[in-house]
Amino acid sequence: MTWPFENNTNGIVKNLAKRNLKSEKRRNVMVIVSVVLSAFLISLSGLTGVSLMQTEKKKVIDTYEATYVQVDETHIEELREVPEFARVGEYYRYGEEVSAQGFKGFFAYTDKETLYMARSQMNLADGDLPEEKNEIAVSKEWLSKFFPDCHIGDPVTLDTESFSGEYTISGILDTTGQEKQNMYSFLISKEMLKQCTKYEPDGYFAYVHLKHVDQLDGELIKADVQKIKEELQIPGVGFHDAYFRYIDGDISMENVLLLMAFAGIVLVGGCVVIQSIFRISIIDKIKSYGQLRTVGATKKQIMRIVKKEGHSLGWKGMSIGILLGLGVTLLLFPKGFSFSGYLIVMGCTVLICWIMICLSIRKPVKLAANISPVEAVRFTSLQKKIKNRAKRKKISPCSLGMLNFRRDWKKTVSIVFSLSLGGILLLAVSSLLILQSPEKLARQYFKNGDYKIYIDSDKEHIDILKQGNPLNEELKQEILDIDGVEEILVTRKSASFEATSHEITEHGTCDMITKENRELLAQAVLEGSMPEDNGILLPYDYSGFDGKEKLGETIELSLGEKTIPVTISGFFNPEKTIFASGHGPIGVDGPMMFLPEELFQELIPDVTNFDYSWDIVCDPDKSEKVGKALENLAISHTDIGLDTFEDRVDSFGYMNVAYGIMQVISWFIFLFGVINLINTTLSNQYSRRQENSVLRSIGLAPKQLAQMTVWEGMGYVVSSILLMLAIGLPITLLVWRKFSISAYAGRILPYEFPWLQMGVYVVVLVTVELILSVWTIRRQKKQSLIEQMRAME
Repeated sequence: MTWPFENNTNGIVKNLAKRNLKSEKRRNVMVIVSVVLSAFLISLSGLTGVSLMQTEKKKVIDTYEATYVQVDETHIEELREVPEFARVGEYYRYGEEVSAQGFKGFFAYTDKETLYMARSQMNLADGDLPEEKNEIAVSKEWLSKFFPDCHIGDPVTLDTESFSGEYTISGILDTTGQEKQNMYSFLISKEMLKQCTKYEPDGYFAYVHLKHVDQLDGELIKADVQKIKEELQIPGVGFHDAYFRYIDGDISMENVLLLMAFAGIVLVGGCVVIQSIFRISIIDKIKSYGQLRTVGATKKQIMRIVKKEGHSLGWKGMSIGILLGLGVTLLLFPKGFSFSGYLIVMGCTVLICWIMICLSIRKPVKLAANISPVEAVRFTSLQKKIKNRAKRKKISPCSLGMLNFRRDWKKTVSIVFSLSLGGILLLAVSSLLILQSPEKLARQYFKNGDYKIYIDSDKEHIDILKQGNPLNEELKQEILDIDGVEEILVTRKSASFEATSHEITEHGTCDMITKENRELLAQAVLEGSMPEDNGILLPYDYSGFDGKEKLGETIELSLGEKTIPVTISGFFNPEKTIFASGHGPIGVDGPMMFLPEELFQELIPDVTNFDYSWDIVCDPDKSEKVGKALENLAISHTDIGLDTFEDRVDSFGYMNVAYGIMQVISWFIFLFGVINLINTTLSNQYSRRQENSVLRSIGLAPKQLAQMTVWEGMGYVVSSILLMLAIGLPITLLVWRKFSISAYAGRILPYEFPWLQMGVYVVVLVTVELILSVWTIRRQKKQSLIEQMRAME
């Protein structure tokens, strides 16, 4: 506000700030780059989080909430009459069949409603669903491999047990990733389905989508679906887990704290660098501010000049950084755009960066405003008192370089801290990448070899066991005959269960307690004890009965035939039962219950072979050859699958991506220190011209001056590395311990130092400093001694 009796100096202040900006091009570039880097990192992390949430939302919104199982066409028609349902679709899973051409085909029937609701799992890329008996929809990968010249409307030939003959292509399915598994999807018409020998009228699945579902909570949706199931007397119902995880998933406090910590690191790094840049700039121009004071400029006006410079540079940097973050996010997640979410993130980015700029220029503004005209003339950046020392030190390029390194401790601390900050993050992230490498994580599931053979079928498990377990002696001998196979270990004996408690029925896989796994399982029990007689073990975090199950309670259990009451003897930690892990990328067939062998025999007395999973031990030198033979074996046999170490490594590939992104972020934060170092080096080269020329005039050789510059630079390098190790190692060891316990079932793995990544960090640090030193030395050589001394007059 300007009072009536005051002169309005806003225009003068604005013009002075503009002229300062024009004269300080190097400083402007450094500040803008720092703000761009900060805004880019903060906006990119926030926008990525919003995009991932939006992508997940698109996968579950307007899809389906529940699936009724074992329904017939009458049930489906009754469900379509239910007023609460907006959409009802039908689906029939016919199953797998082996082809003489060397692949497995997965055959199913679906209608348009189900195809739309399950579009994230099954997508019709081109054409239409089959309607006639001789029509079929085929996968794009299968068509390109076996009939590359065929298109929609062309005939193709199949030779499986139920589907043998010529069919017309009605549509093409997009099923990326099936080629690697050598299994391909096919959709058949309803007319064809009903004529198949294995068709069962009550084998349909009904997918349902409720009206006004966005106005209902998860518990109410489940209650309504269960109520309709009971009214229509439908045998069972399953829920869309991804949908309920989305609607029930509150924002994780850990994720919020992680984002806040990251924003704090960027904030601190940016503040240190920008403050250092402005401080050096003001010290270099302190005499100019003193002259402004002599012609009548007030402290307030000086402060406004510096603030206008900082705010102008800040807005430019923020705009560029946010636009870069937005562009990269849209490039990486084109389907994750959310206007409101993006707007909130960009607003938070502006707020954080504005706070960073205000904090950064606070001290430099005070320094410029508080200087008096007399102090400005004799001002020096070295504010410490000179102490008399009795000890005499030998003057050398090394000692002079170290004196320069220590002469301004604020500048030194700023550079060393900003350089080591990125190194600390890189050390922690690189260590975790070693700890949680896909190979290490996958190996704990494949301790005996690289391959597992297991039961993989769409049939009821009880039917497979009673008709003849495919994991039999004939198959075992066939595998042992493969060149390179040394041994077969039975790792799991299992069956499918149906359990009822608190009027809630759940299904899953239960494993037998054997002599081989009893000791390991006992170590995993968190509450209660190992079961005896009619006792069972449940997972500690099991929520199948709405979390109401308690120790000592009785539940009704069936393995497919008779039902008996059993008692909950204890709860086990699922993280410590890796010895009985599920198969495939997500292991959906992992055990949800452990039973004694006596219970298995009592519930299914006429079955003796409960083998479910075998570990194939082979000669490491012949592992690849064994793998190919096992692949052919799995294709030629029905109801079995092959789980490989390589596939499990691929399933953990996201760890490499996640930690790779974090390593890139660490290098970006390291750039803060590089910017600070470059600015300080350029400033020193300008401000020390007079003292360097004096040293040269009393006999300092150009070579010694170069050595002095290099030694000063090495001081920054060594100090940064030592600070990085002093702070980073303790933090990394604590993080290593926590993540090791979480990822490896309570085991703490020995720490492994990331020599490669940290070696690159040290090399980059030394290289940057040497480049700056060489540049400084060459600049000094361009001017003669007389010219350097005249330039400071």
